[in-house]
Amino acid sequence: MIRKKENSLSGFKQAKESAVKVLSQPERVNQLVSTSKKKLSELELKENDFKGILGTISTFIRMLKAFRSGRYNIPWSTILLVAGALIYFVVPLDMLPDFIPITGYVDDFAVVMAIFNKVKEEVVSFQAWENSSPI
Repeated sequence: MIRKKENSLSGFKQAKESAVKVLSQPERVNQLVSTSKKKLSELELKENDFKGILGTISTFIRMLKAFRSGRYNIPWSTILLVAGALIYFVVPLDMLPDFIPITGYVDDFAVVMAIFNKVKEEVVSFQAWENSSPI
């Protein structure tokens, strides 16, 4: 069911394919992290009703950073989905263009939630590691 939802959203398949390329180049991973953080901070100022989904995006960003730095080992299939979700989130022209107020983010949030549901166990493990790791 989740796979169907994930693949039915226009553009996620392309985002996932782009994720393979991004993950192979550290500078592109850095750019994705930076772009995701910027977009997330802009949304936090405008969309207080979406705190839960914004927290999930923030966790995905931290997971990608931990993977990139080698501090946390994340299965390839998981990090590929996480990176694909972030790429879908940052690309402004997708199924519903982001410039449409609130509605433009519905598809982005649907993809993020579908991916979260698919990798939830790994997210929980990552958060436990994060909470137990020294700063």
